[in-house]
Amino acid sequence: MGRLGWNVRSRLKGARRLLKSVWRRLSARATRAVLALPAAAIRRRQEIIPGKIAIMTHTNTYACNPKYLYEEIRRRDPAREVVWLLSKSADADEFPKDAKVAFLGTLRSYREAYSAAVWIDNGVMFSANFHRRPGQLHVQTMHGSLGIKRLDNGITSRARRGRAGRRVIFRESTLTDYVVTNSAFEEEVFRSVFWKNTPMVRLGHARTDPLFGHGGRSVEAIRDDLQRRYGIQSGRRIALFAPTFRRYLTAEDLKMDHSRLVSVLHDKFGGEWILLVRLHSKSRNMTIRLPGGVAVEVTDYPDMQELMMVADVGITDYSSWIFDYVLTGRPGFIFAPDFGRYTSVTSLCYPLEETPFPVAYAADRLLDNIAAFDSVDYARRVKEFLDGKQCVDDGHSAERVVDWLETLSQYRGGGNG
Repeated sequence: MGRLGWNVRSRLKGARRLLKSVWRRLSARATRAVLALPAAAIRRRQEIIPGKIAIMTHTNTYACNPKYLYEEIRRRDPAREVVWLLSKSADADEFPKDAKVAFLGTLRSYREAYSAAVWIDNGVMFSANFHRRPGQLHVQTMHGSLGIKRLDNGITSRARRGRAGRRVIFRESTLTDYVVTNSAFEEEVFRSVFWKNTPMVRLGHARTDPLFGHGGRSVEAIRDDLQRRYGIQSGRRIALFAPTFRRYLTAEDLKMDHSRLVSVLHDKFGGEWILLVRLHSKSRNMTIRLPGGVAVEVTDYPDMQELMMVADVGITDYSSWIFDYVLTGRPGFIFAPDFGRYTSVTSLCYPLEETPFPVAYAADRLLDNIAAFDSVDYARRVKEFLDGKQCVDDGHSAERVVDWLETLSQYRGGGNG
């Protein structure tokens, strides 16, 4: 009865989450309709400010490639005007105190967006909200990487939205000036969706720099932050479990014996362990039960890269973060208990077994894979994987991207050339 009640509560919570999502979407459409005429007027008349930058992230948080590009830009040029465009549900307090922010659905957001000479994007965000003007530069720093999920659904889901969706596809496909990539593999994937003819620059992903010890906060500072936020004991080794999003996901799909997992990690790698569980941003309202002292949910932690920096072991299903984490060389594992259901909706670019990570389709097998982990074989597989994808991430991606931006006239403030 307890489990049945738990499933009912979980499904009711999912239904409420869906209703909230529908309401937010309808509300956003209504707001755009009301602001359509004044927004069009702003687009026509707003003066473009040379060198000004507008930034958006796919999670509306201070994270991913834009965060680390912003920090490199500010390091070089503290006086440059940079504005972050956020959804109204975003938490502006997560951003640096001196960061300039504007909220979508306001006339100010249109003024800020259309006065910027450069847009730094992170996932079809600008195209969904604005129509790039002649003279503006749209740079896409997509949040994917060497990930295994195909991106075709991005086109399909947009097309299903009718005229509005087709408008976004048109903007992203024809009005994106450059896509920043980290590998030959990623470029092939990107050309299969929005950016068939868009120039690509293989400079690496800025968000991976901290995984090499370059940029961002120190590991010590992040651990102290986690200890304050979640009461994690000092000296604990950290395993990070972060599954990706799917609409049918319930707490039952993520079920595992957390205590046994921590015990197996102790037996294999030594030390005392804590499991951090981070749900996808679209699943953040899901309720999951975790045993105290063994596991803690950190879904509200704003920066996934920082969690990767302190994680001694990574576990996911199909999420692309593990393909950033692989750059650390630390053990990574795939736990895909709903593989059949997932792949019936979302196809993969290549089989799970072609990743360097031991693959488990059941919780017990995950524990067996951890117990049998071979660090030498894993290191070999990681190298072969990265070499095969022609990955260029090396800890200096933000520097290369900003060096490249400085060659562009819109960024330099030299006009529209």
